[in-house]
Amino acid sequence: MTRPWRWLAGLAAGAAVYIGLPYLLVQRGGLGVITRGDPAGRQVALTFDDGPDPRSTPLVLDTLRAAGVQATFFILPVLARQHPELLRRLLDEGHEVLPHAHRHRHAWTLLPWTAFRDPGLATREVEELTGMRPRFQRPPHGAYSLATVLGQRAAGVTGIHWTVEARDWAADATPDTVRAAVQRQVTPGGIIVLHDAGPGARTTPAALPGILADLHRREFEVVPLRDLRGARPGTLRDVWRTLRGR
Repeated sequence: MTRPWRWLAGLAAGAAVYIGLPYLLVQRGGLGVITRGDPAGRQVALTFDDGPDPRSTPLVLDTLRAAGVQATFFILPVLARQHPELLRRLLDEGHEVLPHAHRHRHAWTLLPWTAFRDPGLATREVEELTGMRPRFQRPPHGAYSLATVLGQRAAGVTGIHWTVEARDWAADATPDTVRAAVQRQVTPGGIIVLHDAGPGARTTPAALPGILADLHRREFEVVPLRDLRGARPGTLRDVWRTLRGR
């Protein structure tokens, strides 16, 4: 093998270890992260990413308060510092506040050292803002590199993924398509991901009343992650079952 081909082969092998394996085992298979709770119960966890945003987060909070529902918000500390009144409202109304990221960037676009440090930075920032040590973290886009996995371990947090993605951020999304996607995908023990800021905020506030009504009609108990029974990190056996579609 000539030197350029050896270099390309080495690069491909490195990418497979750094990105490919975490994508397959963690992001797709759920290894070491929490993707759901007890499938034999009637609970579902409701989570929101990317906030807080003064244009959309209050609309989400108004709907949750009217329904008597508490949820989990994965926040960006830089936004929470800009809007302390929204962070205070999240805490005062009993919602769970957890770190999303220090920098909202896809893990694959970050330099390894930056990707490694991000979970720890975000976790410490949220602890400073809330006075509570976070147990969980969800990276932007639910994306992992090897550095992300190691960074979460170093920070002492467990990754959170989801079972229901309504694609509220998609360009063609509408409140009706978001509501229908949740209704179609949700099962007992599921974790729903929506957005109270960013592109998803264009549709989620309007879709949320219908989503909560559907869940209530189907007799689901909507809870934050801290109250989701049976939630545990996935094992290799879980990965095997997931990738086999079982």
